Parts: sequence; structure tokens; C-alpha cells
Amino acid sequence: MIRRATPADKSRALVLARNFHEASGLPIPFSAPFASLLFDACLSEPDRLCLVLDIDGAQGVLAAQAGLLPLAPVKAATELIWWIEPAHRGRSALAMLDAYETWARERGCVFSNMVGLGSDPLPARLYERRGYIAAERHFMKPL
Repeated sequence: MIRRATPADKSRALVLARNFHEASGLPIPFSAPFASLLFDACLSEPDRLCLVLDIDGAQGVLAAQAGLLPLAPVKAATELIWWIEPAHRGRSALAMLDAYETWARERGCVFSNMVGLGSDPLPARLYERRGYIAAERHFMKPL
């Protein structure tokens, strides 16, 4: 079942966020306090969202925010984190995207953004099948 997160989901959502971070390979440390603040904001702010995939407890999390694009008066939803534990991936991913896109439309967004980290082509193929187009690719260099 895909549902909105509640405060009771916080500890599990932080574990999922850590799992996402570890799998991403990003050269930055995971910060549980920052992830905690993000979770709280996604529960309390109207233009933020936190969904969980609940299969005998939270097995996936999708956090997002809605707002104007930096260079245009166009509202878009932006995924902040999306992670589903490997054993629970599959059609649930589509249900999570459906819920996210519905929420974005309800907020007046005309675009929804998704991120694909690293070189894994699977997220890009999923997004393209859903009608997403590649808009830009970010690069990160440790300084």
C-alpha cells in the first residue's frame, strides 16, 4: 500500500534514507539529523510530501517538494529522495510515482522531476516509459 507518511514512520524512513545514501555512492557523509529535518518538513509543510510503501512496515520512501522553477514562474514538483528496498521493487514503484504525480497536479505543478543517480540505466528507462524527458545531468566534484 502507498500512503502518506506519519510521525510513526520516522525511524524507518531514516533507515531507508541511509540505505538510499549508501547505494548512491555519493562522496558525502549521511546525516541523520538532516534527514530527520527533511522528514519533519515533508510532514508539516503543505508543498512537501512524504510517501511510504507499506508492506508489513515501510519498505520504500518518496519525499518531494513543489515550488517555482528558478528561472520561470512555473511550478514543478521535485523528488528529494526515492528509495524502495530491493526485495520490494517492481510494480510498487509505479504506484509510488502515480501517487507523487497526483500530488504534484493537486499542487498546481505543470512538471514533475525525478532524479537518477549514478550510472544505473534502470531508473532512466523507467522514467522515460512514464513520459519523463532528460532535462539535465548533474555532476559532482569533491573539492
